[in-house]
Amino acid sequence: MTIRDVIEKHGHFAPGGNPDDTAETWAESGFEAHEVDEWLAARCFDPSCARDLADAGVTPDMARMKTGAGSGDYVDTVGFKVSTSDLEVEEARDLVGVY
Repeated sequence: MTIRDVIEKHGHFAPGGNPDDTAETWAESGFEAHEVDEWLAARCFDPSCARDLADAGVTPDMARMKTGAGSGDYVDTVGFKVSTSDLEVEEARDLVGVY
């Protein structure tokens, strides 16, 4: 399965408008298809945010944690909130217990 296949599997939110460009961005961010699948399952739709989280020690499993922390009056995954700039990476690390 290719990164593009994974993106299409996750629906219209994942490609950001153009699945080819989005697949290229995920690849340029250093992710393989199975990793993209894990980050998209955590609702982290922005490859650069996924890279920042991964570099900070946050795994996709950790990023799946639901939270109401950060900006916005809603509950969603840590990955989603970071990818929408409603939660900082440092806050995400604290929430999931990475020190």
